[in-house]
Amino acid sequence: METKKADKQKFETWRIQHAKNVTDEEIRLRGRTVADESLSIRELMRKDQPNKITSPREYQLELFERAKQQNTIAVLDTGSGKTLIAVLLLRHILDQELEDRAAGKKHRIAFFLVDSVTLVFQQFEFLKANLDQPIQCFCGEMGTDHWAKEIWLKQLKQNMIIICTAEILHQCLNRSFISMDQINLLIFDEAHHAKKNHPYARIIKDHYITVDDQSKRPRVFGMTASPVDVRSDFGRSAKELEVMLHCHIATTADLALLRTSVSRPIENVAEYEQLQYPYSTRLGQEMESRYGHMDTLAKIFKSTKVAASELGEWCADQLWLFAMAEKEALKVERKIEKSFTNDRSGKPVEVLDAELNDLREAQTFVKEWIIAEPAIDIPSLSSKVLTLRQYLGLIYERPTEARCIVFVDQRYTARLLGHLFARIGSPHLKSGILIGTRPGDPGDVKVSFRQQMMTLHRFKKGDLNCLVMLNQK
Repeated sequence: METKKADKQKFETWRIQHAKNVTDEEIRLRGRTVADESLSIRELMRKDQPNKITSPREYQLELFERAKQQNTIAVLDTGSGKTLIAVLLLRHILDQELEDRAAGKKHRIAFFLVDSVTLVFQQFEFLKANLDQPIQCFCGEMGTDHWAKEIWLKQLKQNMIIICTAEILHQCLNRSFISMDQINLLIFDEAHHAKKNHPYARIIKDHYITVDDQSKRPRVFGMTASPVDVRSDFGRSAKELEVMLHCHIATTADLALLRTSVSRPIENVAEYEQLQYPYSTRLGQEMESRYGHMDTLAKIFKSTKVAASELGEWCADQLWLFAMAEKEALKVERKIEKSFTNDRSGKPVEVLDAELNDLREAQTFVKEWIIAEPAIDIPSLSSKVLTLRQYLGLIYERPTEARCIVFVDQRYTARLLGHLFARIGSPHLKSGILIGTRPGDPGDVKVSFRQQMMTLHRFKKGDLNCLVMLNQK
């Protein structure tokens, strides 16, 4: 036990010393690794971003004036230029900061917080094009978890604006690498995420409100297209968001001007026949009769039943194939072994061997199951998927410049629809999937940040015209 403690202490000493020795060049290279997972990702971002914006619209100036006076959550439609309001506010705050520094006051810094790695680089390029002050961006994939305080102090000294995922700032505050009174502006992109234990909420609850002197608290500015979940009571949820972020929700007083400035899509509602309750396909029934006792397969049993109802039997059987593929089966195998190791009941090793053997048999059974090509009817496909296919068919039956995004709630749904459209899509439908980089569902696929950015770039160029995209809640 003493030896383990000593080894752990040695490792911790090495880790701290190593973190202290991180150089600016290493930070730059790590940024390139994530953003390219070389420089090409940032280059793609620059190509996709608009030029410097010099003429804000009246409603943007209106909300900027409000944000100068009080903590504000700007609620505007997607595409209405909320980020430009943030740019105007940053210019104002940073001009004040330069005056304060000239007067000998303590240096402070602005943080632009986002909810995903993709947005880190997207917002970085936009802000860099529209601001003159030194600016840098960070995300966890750059190894920031292992940086010592000295590295952060150097970054805070060299820059006036930092764009990062919210968890990075939360951890810096937790570790006292920075204090709330060293921040002059907190910008929350997609501010509606600020609830429960989301890092946005934790930053406010754990650190912002603990500063008793309100004059030392930073200005807060939030941006969102919708301040509430559509399934919630609007008035109550909006008020909860205001209380959480210590802000007032605001939108433009001249909605007519906003409507003329922002193009809105035409809304159509496509109806489909009522779906069946979740159920097992023939393959699912066979799997359940043979391997239904395996707790480690419980989640995939549930997911395939839902897929049969929501998407159709062909998709449900494909999900079994995805979930029992070699890499996925290895994950389940490790889960079984970990569960056995942590079990304190003293089960004999034969129990572990039997469960691993059942898993391998299940994998072989699914692999040998014959799955025909999808039929364009129920129950091979659900009424919902058939309606979606028909709708897309009307758009992509001939060459077109039209672009389409299909939002889904599950990562495996995006993968299955992408797989399906590749087989039975319209002649001119070129689909891709955009689901983030963190796998989690049964039968999920690991997608690198670079692959996701390339998919988005191809969509913007027109090489792809239909994205099946995970709806970020």
